[in-house]
Amino acid sequence: MVNIRDNSPNTKEVRIFLFLSSIILISFLMKYFSEWSHEFLGHGGFGFLLGGSLVDYSVSWIWPLEFGFALVNLPLGSGSIARALLASGGIITCGSAAVISQTLIFLVLRKKVLNRIWLFIGFHFIFWYGFWAFMNSIGYLLIGGLLNFGDIGQIVYLTGLPNSLFISIGFVLLIVLYYMISVNTYSLFKPIISLRRKWIVFGIWLFVPIIYICFSLNRDINLSPNLFLIMLPIMFIPSVLSLIFPLFKKKKGR
Repeated sequence: MVNIRDNSPNTKEVRIFLFLSSIILISFLMKYFSEWSHEFLGHGGFGFLLGGSLVDYSVSWIWPLEFGFALVNLPLGSGSIARALLASGGIITCGSAAVISQTLIFLVLRKKVLNRIWLFIGFHFIFWYGFWAFMNSIGYLLIGGLLNFGDIGQIVYLTGLPNSLFISIGFVLLIVLYYMISVNTYSLFKPIISLRRKWIVFGIWLFVPIIYICFSLNRDINLSPNLFLIMLPIMFIPSVLSLIFPLFKKKKGR
């Protein structure tokens, strides 16, 4: 890890600056970049591979209070499978980005010490990109599968696949990435914040209910108050698990 806990007078200020820069500035920028990946690289890229062209796209800085879009023209005669692949492009792209980025951090931090501040900051960029790509793709699979809206709704309509399939895929990816994101969170934030590991991980997963609340306020989502209240406690499960899961309990002798 980067060594920023020394006796210099501004060490505490440096740690505070790095923490706030990561949790606010870097996080916000990577949230936008993950949305750009969904719309431009995902839908636009898949449209190009299918022989079409990207006509227009928009990325919202305030996602999920507002959604972006991508308008793609496919060749005449494109069938339902091609259109379903186009609709799935954003989810596939962000899901792949989440797995690759979080796996990279997980593997590197097990063997390498980040002894350069620029390298330390660079890994925070990668972490937040993967985190928001995770929220984008897994959130879409789970909530989209449950409510049958957006890209998931189009895929279901075009292919006849059951919503339960997308919910199941979302749960599998959630379980796999939950472990890696939790470990990566502790590895990247423990040099700059003086909290026990479980509270560091607990805090990062509070983004889930926050994003859910913002999503529920989106004018394009018709979520009933009863369903909102039923699902809200579920959104705290990742944070609660971080307090009781054995992975985050300090081992004896350490």
